[in-house]
Amino acid sequence: MPDVQHPADDHVVAVLVLDAEQAPAPALVWDERHGWRTAASRRHPVARGAALPPEGQGVRYLATGTTPPPTALVDALTTPDA
Repeated sequence: MPDVQHPADDHVVAVLVLDAEQAPAPALVWDERHGWRTAASRRHPVARGAALPPEGQGVRYLATGTTPPPTALVDALTTPDA
């Protein structure tokens, strides 16, 4: 089950840690404001007090909405950056 957090701004966030040896990302994060994305770190997948969506190395936005089709999420996760 995902670790669900309620950050200071009361937005819902869920984290799925990908601990397989060859995982395509350290973790997946779902944020009700920005949808699904990868996280650059397993240890700190959700930045504290982050009002803006994170950007930078290791962060890729995969899908928007609460329930994208699972195949769309997996395809975005396994497709190399364009």
